[in-house]
Amino acid sequence: MYIDYYLKFDSEAAAKAVLYRVEGAVEADPENGVEAQEGYEVANYQFVDVIGTIYKPTGKMLQSDEGEVPEMAAIPGYHVNVRVVSGDASALEPHRIVPSNPVRGWA
Repeated sequence: MYIDYYLKFDSEAAAKAVLYRVEGAVEADPENGVEAQEGYEVANYQFVDVIGTIYKPTGKMLQSDEGEVPEMAAIPGYHVNVRVVSGDASALEPHRIVPSNPVRGWA
């Protein structure tokens, strides 16, 4: 059993704060010649599909070298899909949306 979440965050940084944790960070120890290291990001969930910014047609057509193309406008937010197979997903709930026509989903 799984639950699919369509999520919208204010920014990429806000999404990363919920979806990832940093592991392997090393504190500086000048006495022993050790420099600080930032570590690396590890996903908090098994399946994370980062979409980022979504663009939708405005209804206006623009002229290009290839002919008419639709004008596109960014939808506010930073979008991510997450499939939760097990574990606590309560941190996702404040960012959950229910799109009428998702741009991308899980197969």
